[in-house]
Amino acid sequence: MRKHAWVLTAAVAVAGALVVGGTVPAGAGANDEQGTGPSELLDALAEIEDKPRYEQADWGYVVLDEKTGKVLAAQNDKKMFDPGSTMKSYSIATALRLYGPDYTFHTPVYREGNVAGDTLEGNLVLVASGDMSLGLREQPDGTMYFENLPEVDQSYANLELGNAVEPPGNPLAGLDQLAAAVRAAGITRVDGDVVIDDRLFTPYSEWPDGLISPMWVNENLIDVEVTAGAVGQAATIDYRPVTAAYTVESQVQTVAKDTKNPASLTITQTAPGRLVITGDITEGSIPQLRVYEVDDPSSFARTAFIEALQGAGVTVSASSTGPNPTALLPAEGSYQPDEMLGEHVSADLAQFANLIMKVSYNRGADLMACLSAVKIGSKDCLDGVAEEVKTVTGFGIPKNGVFPQDGAGSDDQGRSTPLAMAQFYRKVRSTDYGDAFFESLPVLGRSGTAANVLEKSPAAGKVNTKTGNRVVGTPAGQGIVLGNSFAGYIKAKSGRKLTFMIAVGNVPIASTPEFFEVSDDQAEMIAEIQQHY
Repeated sequence: MRKHAWVLTAAVAVAGALVVGGTVPAGAGANDEQGTGPSELLDALAEIEDKPRYEQADWGYVVLDEKTGKVLAAQNDKKMFDPGSTMKSYSIATALRLYGPDYTFHTPVYREGNVAGDTLEGNLVLVASGDMSLGLREQPDGTMYFENLPEVDQSYANLELGNAVEPPGNPLAGLDQLAAAVRAAGITRVDGDVVIDDRLFTPYSEWPDGLISPMWVNENLIDVEVTAGAVGQAATIDYRPVTAAYTVESQVQTVAKDTKNPASLTITQTAPGRLVITGDITEGSIPQLRVYEVDDPSSFARTAFIEALQGAGVTVSASSTGPNPTALLPAEGSYQPDEMLGEHVSADLAQFANLIMKVSYNRGADLMACLSAVKIGSKDCLDGVAEEVKTVTGFGIPKNGVFPQDGAGSDDQGRSTPLAMAQFYRKVRSTDYGDAFFESLPVLGRSGTAANVLEKSPAAGKVNTKTGNRVVGTPAGQGIVLGNSFAGYIKAKSGRKLTFMIAVGNVPIASTPEFFEVSDDQAEMIAEIQQHY
């Protein structure tokens, strides 16, 4: 538990890390501990780097002129760093390259069998498309909802930061739409079963952030919101989505306000489909959100879909609970157009990129790697990670500058050099998906994981940057920042456009607040750079 208490993600890395400018020849770099660039700027950065907390740390950065590619400043820019979630830049850009920003996910429901009167004598099949929202975050204007810090996305609720929120919307919206389409087709009874076709790719669970599946309902989470009562009294809970697949029981007590955290809560599965939330919550605190990742997304979706059908006036003879009956699936590719009863069409891929990058959604970025594999004809998610390297080398960037291990940057074996990352950002900007990639990034002082950083600085609103960090602990209670990085685009004071990456690694810290001090230091570097040029 002590180790996990230290593990932060880019969703809580609330400050930036950028770099400086200078006069290094185009195409050059610098494995130079002192850095190369204009002296007044280097002095300002060195003052930060020379703080006692960084005595054992490694720094690396590079700043490029976006138009010419000239290296303006560099320090250790050809050395490897653990960037954390900044590695999402590679998986998101790869998905945008392969599918295009305008791609939409189509999730259809088919009938298998004949319709006699209002009865389907056969099965309904819902074909998973990899749509991670399935209606949940979709807004009427075609955008997808995301959170800005200090509010934290639901996927990070279990970090116990005290301010995680559920996305507004109906987690079953997509299933309700599909169920209504079945009823609109004149079917009021299914004399058969309901099956989820999850064969788009092989579900993968070997990355650090959990199971990645083609089928998503409520992002495959059970949300549990806990509300305090009076001291010594039981807390109350509300959870969603409510289906026969899971029940949630509360054993949470309300405690006095002078405890350290607003809540200490844990969700465990004590029996198949039975979740119990335990711990305590302080009197008067805001409601606290915790989440549980479902074990079998396809079976979970099947139950929810059968109940959606029932709600739409369609009776299903099969039980709503139990495993997904994959043996009933037809041959792949055998679906006929006249058998389709309806489909859910998502927002475009640019909106998914925006969500994933703004909140640093780990499983969403891993999903993009799996979908990249699908696009090149593979069901193996690891082939999607390999495709990220092809995206990099396709820009003429040497492959030995980038070593992705997953889609999210959560694997601490992932590595990138600052030079490769900054060059990558520069090249992406000129592609047909470059605008979507640019717009997906958090904006310093304005949006996403950088929303509450330097809000009143002249640099606020002028830096589009991906955040990333990896922080771990030891059994002795020690903490270390393996890597903290920012990469992206700067619109300088003069109007000059820059791309950059800055990274720091191997920083010992004694508490979580000290991590934020590291990010605050890097945020000050952002302002120095933006104002210098």
